[in-house]
Amino acid sequence: MSLGVTAGLTGLAAGERLFAAAVSGLLERGLPGHERLYRPVGHLAALSVLGGALYQLVRRVDHRIERGAEQIEEAFDDPPASQLVSGGPGSRVAWETLSRQGRRNVATVLGVDEIETVMGEPAAAEPIRVFVGLESAATEAERVAPAVEELRRTGAFDRELLMVISPTGTGYVNYVAVETAEYLTRGNMASVTMQYSLRPSPLSLDRVAEGRMHYRMLIDAIHNALAERPPEKRPRVVLFGESLGAWTSQDAFAHRGTQGLLDAGVDRAIWIGTPYMSRWRQEVLNDDRPDVDRSLVGRFNDFGEVEALDPEARKRLRYVMITHANDAVGHFGLDLLVRAPDWLGPAETRAAAVPGAQQWRSPTTFVQTLVDMKNAANVIPGQFDAKSHDYRADLARFVREVYGLPATDDQLAAVEQALRASELERKRRLDAARAAKAARAAQAAQGDGGPGSSSSNAASRS
Repeated sequence: MSLGVTAGLTGLAAGERLFAAAVSGLLERGLPGHERLYRPVGHLAALSVLGGALYQLVRRVDHRIERGAEQIEEAFDDPPASQLVSGGPGSRVAWETLSRQGRRNVATVLGVDEIETVMGEPAAAEPIRVFVGLESAATEAERVAPAVEELRRTGAFDRELLMVISPTGTGYVNYVAVETAEYLTRGNMASVTMQYSLRPSPLSLDRVAEGRMHYRMLIDAIHNALAERPPEKRPRVVLFGESLGAWTSQDAFAHRGTQGLLDAGVDRAIWIGTPYMSRWRQEVLNDDRPDVDRSLVGRFNDFGEVEALDPEARKRLRYVMITHANDAVGHFGLDLLVRAPDWLGPAETRAAAVPGAQQWRSPTTFVQTLVDMKNAANVIPGQFDAKSHDYRADLARFVREVYGLPATDDQLAAVEQALRASELERKRRLDAARAAKAARAAQAAQGDGGPGSSSSNAASRS
């Protein structure tokens, strides 16, 4: 790989020099002065051409990814029959505009029978899931309006819990988090998600500002809607965000500390895999601000660190960030180029997941962490881990603890078992649809003139 990268960069540099020399030679023939005088102009022209070509390539890749994310996949091609989800009967949000992740989200809402089977007691209600896709409306305000209208239509404001979710770049919502909340509330909850991008998180960094605005507008709209109701008839509002969704939902409260969450009526929050670049995270963890109550916020590697807290400190905890010590997403920043990070401090103070022999070197540490960030999200369906960018293993316990939802240890164990089974079932469903599509494509290719096409056509006619 290194040889290939070296060869590619060497060829690119040689091409840039040739192009720059050609431009400077052309300028020398038409203008006074030596060719060397025009070499900077030649290099600038070459870099402009390369930059323009790269920009167009990225745009084409982005558009191709976005078109794929909008297409309806066979595994989830039927609109839901429930009136309690977006895209279902009576919904203002069209099923076709929800995007791939949105359709998966609303199509896999838990049923009453599932909740009763796992929890071993009657369900309180059928869960509500509201999802507004990026293509559901043209502007931020036009997406917020149907989101709030969907919450009113489905009766979400009458539920016990309202979970406001900021998704990852693709619009993905962590199933472990939302399904755990649905189980533990016995279905008496609603979740709402607004999509701000159609691309994977690494390709959606240019959408962070819009995602932050989206979330701030949605929180404000929900707060205003609930202010019209008596306090005893309002649901508890909790937040959830993962990865880029954690960044966008946290920075909706930038420069407002924990007081901003309290003012907005946010009761509890869980963020997993928060990127290092989150401004709100830096403010509440590192800055001495009058609008930050440090007793309300915590950052943890695993649930064992919560259990080790003093009982009074554990009771006050409301806003929780879960960031693994070996999750590069939570540790990668430009400052790795100029100074050693705190997670590479003395070996005896490091987290167990950080090698004791690792040392800071610039730019080596920066590049290594960048590569680790790329590889961080490699997860296996049904096999929950608590490492790197995989937070599924103890997420259910965090949901019970932070959101304050009642469940026995046996019920929580049954929930975790159901979550694994549900994830495997989704994978089976997607794999079966892809296999069927590939088989039809192969059959069509054979019928279009491939080997045996005549007999296939004859058999088809008969």
